[in-house]
Amino acid sequence: MLHETIKTKAVVIGEKELGEDDKLFYLYTKKFGKIEVLGKAIRKPQAKLKGGLQILNLINLEFVKGKNFNIVTDAILKEDFSEIKENPKLFRMALYISDILNKLVNGEEKDEEIWNLLLETLKKIKKNKPGSEWLFVRYFEWVLFSFLGFEPELYYCIECEKKINEGKIFFSAKDGGLIDAEHIQNKEKRGKEISRDIIKILRLIIHKDENILEKLKINNYQKEELKKITKYYLYYIIQEKVFVI
Repeated sequence: MLHETIKTKAVVIGEKELGEDDKLFYLYTKKFGKIEVLGKAIRKPQAKLKGGLQILNLINLEFVKGKNFNIVTDAILKEDFSEIKENPKLFRMALYISDILNKLVNGEEKDEEIWNLLLETLKKIKKNKPGSEWLFVRYFEWVLFSFLGFEPELYYCIECEKKINEGKIFFSAKDGGLIDAEHIQNKEKRGKEISRDIIKILRLIIHKDENILEKLKINNYQKEELKKITKYYLYYIIQEKVFVI
């Protein structure tokens, strides 16, 4: 029985060994969103597809639908992002966003916004603009949250629906947005205090205003606070601890 060959562009975002010689690859594709494909005998020294199916590679993928798995038939390398892979710091960042994408997206569903976000972020990390690489990671996370339906309310109190103006402000992962001090009850269980500077940065990110974002002067304290808020929200969304870079 002949199987139709399916073609799409894809980025390798994860892999898992199966049996003695096979590997299961997690890919984010232009046409189908996230998919899993089986590389049969790919761990053998003479495997022809080994070069293309490397983590972070952008490839032209060909596969057929098997009984239990999609089976890779060809993987032509388009971009290997060698500049990233040769730099330990950048490689760690790229692996991190790939892992986050793999954890947050479940099932096949075409989404060109996420596809473009992934490629744009890898290209920005590849440029290695000193001091701003980490911000591309935060940008990727929060824009991805937005695309997946987890965009938080960053202008109004989610309790009283009034615009946030004065006093302390808290961010609630469970409620998906800001709560003013007047309406926060159990601070530890309800949310984490968030500064106005971080709220402004998150607004720029959610609005995808990356050009202005890159021009911001963000100090180490703000950088660390943004990381903590991201970790807090990410943990709520995926319900497992993640080492946030």
